[in-house]
Amino acid sequence: MRILTFSLIAAFLAGVPAAHVAAQGPESTVYISVVATKLFVVGAANPQTGIHYQRPSADTVWQHTGAVNIRAFGVAVHPGSGQKVLYIASGNGLHKSTDGGATWRITTGWSITEVQSVSPDPFDPDRVYIGTPYGVYRTTDGCRTWQEASAGLSSRFISQVTASPIVKGQVYCATESGTYISIDGASTWARMGLSVGGVRTLVQHPRDPKVFAAGTEDHGLYMSTDGGAVWTRREAGIDHLTFYAIAFDPTAPDTMYAAGYVTGVYRSVDGGTSWKRMNEGLSVLSFKCLAVDPRDSRRVYAGAYWGGVCVTRDRGEHWRSVGPPDSQVWSISIQP
Repeated sequence: MRILTFSLIAAFLAGVPAAHVAAQGPESTVYISVVATKLFVVGAANPQTGIHYQRPSADTVWQHTGAVNIRAFGVAVHPGSGQKVLYIASGNGLHKSTDGGATWRITTGWSITEVQSVSPDPFDPDRVYIGTPYGVYRTTDGCRTWQEASAGLSSRFISQVTASPIVKGQVYCATESGTYISIDGASTWARMGLSVGGVRTLVQHPRDPKVFAAGTEDHGLYMSTDGGAVWTRREAGIDHLTFYAIAFDPTAPDTMYAAGYVTGVYRSVDGGTSWKRMNEGLSVLSFKCLAVDPRDSRRVYAGAYWGGVCVTRDRGEHWRSVGPPDSQVWSISIQP
């Protein structure tokens, strides 16, 4: 109930008439993970790290859930759980809530820390994957126990691990030594054909399982159309080499967004063949994450380094900051 009624509460706080919010109809819920904030004063009411959430109509008002003052690297919602099952990938392990964020518990033991990313399996409510600086781990019993699942990986530093939303049993990950894919639920891994290291993000097309996009540290942006065997560096319109975030428009996947270190935000409308910078209104240019609202794909969110969240409501033509102020936002999950 807390999440379902949040837009009305936030509207009141922001001075927006509740009737106007209700007239807008159903909204997505936007979750962000904040790993750090610029401001910290001993004894003061400092900005909180951890997980924040809002409905789009709340504008600059965010609510906090989960532990405070943790380094939250990732946030995820288990598909099909009605936003009841939430996860936080954090410095002290994987946090889980089964009641929509009212209560939380750490599911990993002392040996699993610095969890960089979390990906619940959309085909199995008991299966979750996490990426750490020392390998991939998975649970098959709802986070009661964890097993390392790194067989075949030549690098154990995992920037991102993702369970495919469209192919059962398929998992893919971005590592220091390249990109890897598993077709047996992370029991074994095979290296994909990308020959560069320092891969920071790996994203699959929302409809075509053979199409992947990868962002790297210092090596540019790459795409594959054959399941990861052959990769092509995409350079048309791109003036930068470091990309930390890529997002497909789930309703029109030929529209894509990419961002990274001092890049601002790029947009492609031809499936990643050519790109254009879309930076009007941006007060910062370095971004760690991107997400497109599945209820309204005109609305795109970008999580900044020390700049909170920037949002566009016209597919990148204009941007504005919506807070939380001075926050380093590491991941965004938008739930319709």
